[in-house]
Amino acid sequence: MADTPKIGEELKKMQQDYEPLLPIEKKLIAWSLGIGLVLLVVLYCVSRFLPDGQPPL
Repeated sequence: MADTPKIGEELKKMQQDYEPLLPIEKKLIAWSLGIGLVLLVVLYCVSRFLPDGQPPL
């Protein structure tokens, strides 16, 4: 019980072990966000300008 790690100690350890992102990781994150935003806009436009496909009631 005495050797259980404390949350504060673990957080300090995590901050000391911080490694910055590699350039390729930054590029992958940017591409992922870019593709996601573009697809969001495309799907919005498709849903906005194409008919529903169901006849009105």
